[in-house]
Amino acid sequence: MARWDVLVVGAGPAGSTAARELASAGARVLVTDRAVFPRYKACGGGIAVRTERLLPFPIEQVVEAAVSIVQLRHGARQVVSKDGGRPFARMVMRDRFDALLMEKALEAGAEFRPGTTVRAIDEEVRGVRVVADGFEAEAAFVIGADGANSAVARSAGLAQGMYECAAWEIEARVPARTSQSLRESCVLGLGYRPWGYAWAFPKDARLSIGVVLPQGRTRDLRLATQQFIGSLGLPGMEIERAQGHKVRSRRGGERIATDRVVLAGDAAGLADEFTQEGIFYAVRSGQLAAREALCALAEDGLVAAYEHAVDAEIMPELRAARLIAYMFYGMSRHLGSAWLRVARPMGFLWEAFFEAQRGDSSYARELGRAPLLARAAAARVDRR
Repeated sequence: MARWDVLVVGAGPAGSTAARELASAGARVLVTDRAVFPRYKACGGGIAVRTERLLPFPIEQVVEAAVSIVQLRHGARQVVSKDGGRPFARMVMRDRFDALLMEKALEAGAEFRPGTTVRAIDEEVRGVRVVADGFEAEAAFVIGADGANSAVARSAGLAQGMYECAAWEIEARVPARTSQSLRESCVLGLGYRPWGYAWAFPKDARLSIGVVLPQGRTRDLRLATQQFIGSLGLPGMEIERAQGHKVRSRRGGERIATDRVVLAGDAAGLADEFTQEGIFYAVRSGQLAAREALCALAEDGLVAAYEHAVDAEIMPELRAARLIAYMFYGMSRHLGSAWLRVARPMGFLWEAFFEAQRGDSSYARELGRAPLLARAAAARVDRR
């Protein structure tokens, strides 16, 4: 049976980042994924500039558009359009983006076994045994980066009881003139109850369009998406693919690590509740997982400290995003489009959003500028 220093389950942004950093430091790393790459991934494909800044290599070769403008809609009407002056996000197709990240991991020395579905992991005193279809391996540590439906999490008894919501996403081919007209803009639709939003992100000759809604509203996703598409009034749209996916959010002390197994990215519920975005946290948690695994390998130790690292670095940002979401969607729910009209001239709010997405600030830092408001929101959120 093959033996590795670290076995990474899942080749998305969290897994490939962890593998690249581990292999770069000389660790023997195997990455498995149930899919054969490149593979389609249901995702809007917005890569915030702050995520790009975490990566030690350029991503221009997979970027299909760069957006600097946010168009906010309420129902069928556009209410606000704000230009950040420079890009705050790059738009990619996830099959190409994830393949690039995996390519960098392979260049660093990691090995990859695609088309491998992990069924169980058995944590032992000196290591972990991984059982997959027609394949078994042992490793000192396992990093579970296999998404919101993580088999590693189930097998290790981790990430239980997290908050969940769901999204429905389509890829639509549109005429070149249509995609060009939205090339620098992301369109966001509001007005869903109790919260939620729709999106339309520009790609090369395509739009990625979708809706995210909370638990209890998932049956409305397809209809809400159709209605949002209708509100855009875009002619000549041809839907190529439609797929739903689950979003999980860690809100507190849910366990995401044992002595020899850690979860990263979506498997750990590291998606913020304001935008439901998880790629930034996937990359950063992959880096943290690699760091803790390298320390454990060097000291013949354990990786349980990873959970503390996530609590210290990532959870304050997820907490701030949750409070911002409570305030933002609450205002939208109670005041409707009037809230957006009121917010239109408040340039400091928009600049805070753009700076956080670019990595020049953070949700936690911007929320800290309004401590009384933050405390009031926290008191209400914590009672729920």
